[in-house]
Amino acid sequence: MPGDRRACDDDPLRAHGADAVGALSLLVTGAAGYVGRATVEEARARGHRVVALVRRDRGVGFGEGVETRVADLVDGDLDAALRGVDVVIHCAASLAGSDAEMRRDTVVATERLMRALARSEARRMVLVGSMAVYGASELAPGSRVDEDTPLETRFAERDAYCRAKLAQEEVAAREAVEAGRELWILRAGAVWGPGRLDHGHLGVGLGPLLLRLGAEGEIPLVHRDHCAEALVRAAETPTEGPVEIVNVLDDERPDRLRYLAARGDSGPILPLSWRLFDRLAGLRFPRAPGLLRRPVLRARMMPLEYTNRRLHERLGWRPRHGFEEAMAAAKMDPAQR
Repeated sequence: MPGDRRACDDDPLRAHGADAVGALSLLVTGAAGYVGRATVEEARARGHRVVALVRRDRGVGFGEGVETRVADLVDGDLDAALRGVDVVIHCAASLAGSDAEMRRDTVVATERLMRALARSEARRMVLVGSMAVYGASELAPGSRVDEDTPLETRFAERDAYCRAKLAQEEVAAREAVEAGRELWILRAGAVWGPGRLDHGHLGVGLGPLLLRLGAEGEIPLVHRDHCAEALVRAAETPTEGPVEIVNVLDDERPDRLRYLAARGDSGPILPLSWRLFDRLAGLRFPRAPGLLRRPVLRARMMPLEYTNRRLHERLGWRPRHGFEEAMAAAKMDPAQR
């Protein structure tokens, strides 16, 4: 296998299209998206054949050696889309929208994709999950979050994205077990990189003013390139059991002060205690905005620690660059301007 050939020595995928040197045929959904495009590039760099699946043909170029197929995951011909594919890397998802929109684009789409996978010769799915599925309401400040941390149970007080990602995992796991397919769920942290230096763990933006809620605790970041590499490594690696879960995070997870200093914000920043917001959230205002709902506030702002030990152990992942180096490169990238 490209990158680490030993992991695929006994992989049944060799009977389903993998050639003598271990190259696989990988289908990447959401291939035109932020993570999807980086995953296509990473898969090609590691020597795999790549099928880029997009919802609409807008003339998106993926470079030499990449086949583009067009299909909507909700109502398209997915049997044709998966033809000749060994592994599916499922990057497509909505980041915002109503519950109905998120369910259609995330949950229904995943269910249809998993059922098409069951009818195909592909043996493995790699799902881009999210750290947002963990519940922080019952955790103490400073707790460590790993793959065994309980999932969110206060669904109504979280956002549509969290609810959709929880349902997506449930659907994918059920369908994988029923079909006898392998499923990796890679719970990605806040994906960052060129063109994406803002995220929901920094505070509240009010025009040019940033209300920074606390300074301590790690931000659960993963650089786009690190995330893409982890996804392709999972595609190359058999699971231990039907479903395997890995948190995908950078080794360097800065606090808010370090992140904002590296980003070089010039706008005004007003530091506030997250505990003040926590007390306000405890009053349970009806229809309160996101950070005045305790499950949302604690998931984003409460100081926590994270571990990516399983990412290293199971997928052999190592960081390509440090935080400050990656931030400097991201700020210089044309996508950030």
